[in-house]
Amino acid sequence: MPGFTESNITLNFPDTNYFRFENCAGYTALSGNHFKEMDACWFDTGGNLYWLFELKDFTLADLTTNQNIESRTWNLVKKAIDSLCMFLSSKHHYTYQANLNPCLPAPPNLTTQFKFISIIHCNAGQAADVQLIHNSFRNKFKPYAEMFGIANYGVMAHSSAITNIPNNMVQ
Repeated sequence: MPGFTESNITLNFPDTNYFRFENCAGYTALSGNHFKEMDACWFDTGGNLYWLFELKDFTLADLTTNQNIESRTWNLVKKAIDSLCMFLSSKHHYTYQANLNPCLPAPPNLTTQFKFISIIHCNAGQAADVQLIHNSFRNKFKPYAEMFGIANYGVMAHSSAITNIPNNMVQ
């Protein structure tokens, strides 16, 4: 199975319908301008569904203050919003789609759905803090989710992702 490891998290995809924006010239041309991306995307052809994954290792991070949680949450939200913008450029046939579509396994259409999942590698003592990041992320991303019909978005601990994300994608 194709995949990769980052932040002590391994993603193995069921087929070759995955890509990384970091390898896409359309993204790299924008990235120097505070434009961000999620780490990996996989297209489920049967479900017409894009899974977007952000992988973080917080085992050495101090998550005990509200400021640290909010800062980390805003970083995750920024990555999700910027990634969503790239997909919307393609989905709605904006001019910039020509720079992004070569990277996509399939350009999204009007019925394509998206799942935004941030997976946090953490130690047992940080599990409650990851839940706080999840709650904060859901609150901050909610307007975008409602505007664009995104039902699945959130943050989860690596251990939860292993058991809850299908196809043994997370290891």
